[in-house]
Amino acid sequence: MHSDITYYFSKWTFLFLSLFILSFSTGLIYFSLQFYPDAWQYSLLFSIPLLLFVYILPEYIRTLYFLVFHKPALILTKEKLIDNFKHKEYKWPEIKSIGYKLNEGIKAQGGYIAVCLNDSEEMIRLSDVKLRGKRSDFLKTLTNFHKRYRNG
Repeated sequence: MHSDITYYFSKWTFLFLSLFILSFSTGLIYFSLQFYPDAWQYSLLFSIPLLLFVYILPEYIRTLYFLVFHKPALILTKEKLIDNFKHKEYKWPEIKSIGYKLNEGIKAQGGYIAVCLNDSEEMIRLSDVKLRGKRSDFLKTLTNFHKRYRNG
């Protein structure tokens, strides 16, 4: 018999992602100013990766909130899958399938865990990259819960 399982965000993934974005952008700007001190305007072009940081700022702040207050990002119960981060709940009978899908595109690498619902063509992407633990363990636990509790 399963008990409720909670998944939290990984503070190390959060820290390394933050440091990577900031150090990459800062490094580009610094070297640009070192090699072309008279053309400082062009170094502003290298600050474009910082715009990515501004774009993801709301999600970044919410993730930080979950980390600081130690709130679970996902909860698996006997009745439903609860995505606290997106404020969504999915009952197990509403879920048609759960699987791992590869990213699409020319240079796409990696993949994501996809949850397909019965009533629609909607596919929910679970952000497992930021969660603590291994993706394979998370996927196995998720599919086990779905198999066991999908019939109510």
